[in-house]
Amino acid sequence: MAPGYHARVRIDTLNCLAIGLLLAACDDAPPTPAAGAPAPAPNAPATPATPKADPNAMAKVREDVPLPLTKLLGHTVEEVQAQLGEHLEKAMMRKTCFRFAPAKTHFTCRYTLQRYADKTGNFASLRIAYEDGIASAVAYDGWVPGSGAFTPELLLDAVGLTLPVPGTLQQPAPGVRLWTWWNGQARLLIGGKQHRVDVSIVGEDWSRSRVEVILNHPLTPEQQALVVMVDGKAMNGATPADSTPASPATPPAAPASPATPTTAP
Repeated sequence: MAPGYHARVRIDTLNCLAIGLLLAACDDAPPTPAAGAPAPAPNAPATPATPKADPNAMAKVREDVPLPLTKLLGHTVEEVQAQLGEHLEKAMMRKTCFRFAPAKTHFTCRYTLQRYADKTGNFASLRIAYEDGIASAVAYDGWVPGSGAFTPELLLDAVGLTLPVPGTLQQPAPGVRLWTWWNGQARLLIGGKQHRVDVSIVGEDWSRSRVEVILNHPLTPEQQALVVMVDGKAMNGATPADSTPASPATPPAAPASPATPTTAP
């Protein structure tokens, strides 16, 4: 996320509870009327209060969908490939992975990104990222049944995912809309590990839609020992903007097409 991108929130310590490593904040102060705003008319009906997001709510993951997240993330290459169709292109490989922890931190690992056909016919394709042979990210590209006006909630529901708060909307390029949920917004634990979420669409075309769920758990001591060093310093993508666990400093780029990778753990 670009410097200054993080929204500042006021945390009421009497009314907010921490959820594990995830950060949630609430604000119970009543809204202050804008200067010069007219007073309510006598006996006017009260305006219904906007429901507040539950600061303790966690993401919900369902398994009553084709290819649920829990059957892919955290599983081995063999377990994942048994559920998918043929390889659609040559795998991309590299020798490092990274987390936003909270800055973009690289560490040594065997990273592979592979694109597959969806034999269920629900999506045009799926991209799976593996860290040392374990699936760490999945991107569902081009929801086939999608029609009408696009909303991120419809696409999230298609993969069995409900997030507790709305995502942060960006428009990184003409005709591209990207919603992001970092750890503290997504509050998504799969296999006991934190994940972040991106949803994007290009040209309001469902065939160019994508929902991506990406492992963003804090580094283990073993991974910390493998952080890539340059000139004696950890090779980080940015300086941490705050102390929020696993809160990124740089947002991912939006996809130009469903087949083009946008982010990788």
